[in-house]
Amino acid sequence: MAQISPKLALTFFADISAGSPVPLDPDDLLHMALVRRHGHVVFGDIAVRCFKNKSKWTYDEREIRRAAQTFADFRLDADDVVEMHLPAYFDAADGDDQGMGYRGPAAWRPQIASWLFWEARRKHQEALPYEEWNDSWRRLGASGLPGTLTWDEFVAARSGARHRQNIANTRPLDLMIHSGGSLFLPRAYAELLDRWEQVEEDLVGRARTCSRCSAQGPRWGGWRTQAPLGYVTLCPPCSGATFQRYTGHLRGVLYDSRRMRSIRADDYLCRLCAETRAAAWDHCHDHGYLRGPLCGSCNTLEGKSSPRHFLKDKEGAALHLLECRGCLEGLTLPGRYHVALVQKHLEVSERHRHRSRPCRYRPWARHVELAHGAHRFELECWQHSTTWTKEVTVPDTLALVRDFVDQALAARPGTVTVPAQAASDTQARA
Repeated sequence: MAQISPKLALTFFADISAGSPVPLDPDDLLHMALVRRHGHVVFGDIAVRCFKNKSKWTYDEREIRRAAQTFADFRLDADDVVEMHLPAYFDAADGDDQGMGYRGPAAWRPQIASWLFWEARRKHQEALPYEEWNDSWRRLGASGLPGTLTWDEFVAARSGARHRQNIANTRPLDLMIHSGGSLFLPRAYAELLDRWEQVEEDLVGRARTCSRCSAQGPRWGGWRTQAPLGYVTLCPPCSGATFQRYTGHLRGVLYDSRRMRSIRADDYLCRLCAETRAAAWDHCHDHGYLRGPLCGSCNTLEGKSSPRHFLKDKEGAALHLLECRGCLEGLTLPGRYHVALVQKHLEVSERHRHRSRPCRYRPWARHVELAHGAHRFELECWQHSTTWTKEVTVPDTLALVRDFVDQALAARPGTVTVPAQAASDTQARA
């Protein structure tokens, strides 16, 4: 089996399938968007497996050539079309995963519908002031499209975002026709997408099954964990029985110390989610101290997501950051979290006046700059199109951070031991 790099796989696939009547997006051979979910890149009804060896992802060259040739030989009669019946609008908040927040089973019709409803809502809200917004955009108009949306408006809005109109690594809008209030697709292509739904569901079904006890896990890869040869699926009990739990015994050790070079993070469970095998040692970049082993997902969330989202969305996030000896002793957090905490504080406490009364809506705060010892923020109330500025000094910022740390430590008594000197400082301030 000849293994080739993702870059070479993309070159082979693009060259061989160049004449295909199906508009393809082969860039996912590089991005591997769903590799954690089920370990494959899917083109239509063809699943190409991703392999991992020595920390590098590869493909089987024969699979790449076979898949590309299938699309090069694909037969599509542009005159043989079927009508695509647009599903009614469903809101994910109402418990249906096939609405605007599409995250349910593989289903191409609801996905296309969500694009149309999204653009109809955007047009509706841009045309009217906030007080006049309603749900008329959810209903199909005379054109067969949601609200007052026209086909030309929809095509123009989506033309600049190819990655947002991709299904099964193909582009359905390039083949779709709008005529007489109905939407049409070539029959052969619609049947291809029908087969994709089943292929995708079969892959997810196998990947969500624990490899040890066969229990069924969440659809979106919550039990998937990195391994030397890719991803494996282990339920929390099986993971707990396989990997060690981190007990904080390395707290206070510097990340780049000689001691850390001989200890593998993947011998442990992730200390944040406590469900998945760890992939890396997380450490504080401000002080250099180790915080603990994290799985790839939690480590990415801490390092690349916005600080406020990490603190809000990940349970135990603040206490994890305080595993750093420097942060704990200083009753602080890494510097990049300071602005996020001030933003949150301003959005809770600041209000402009509307019709002689404080506005009841929370504003959105954007950090502008740090100058002359103060952070300057621009606050905006979207409902009333009002903006204003607010300055918060560095000492006030540090006080807000310290209060947040105090509350985090108090909420989990016994989880983290505050050093005696830090504890006495806290009492002195009180």
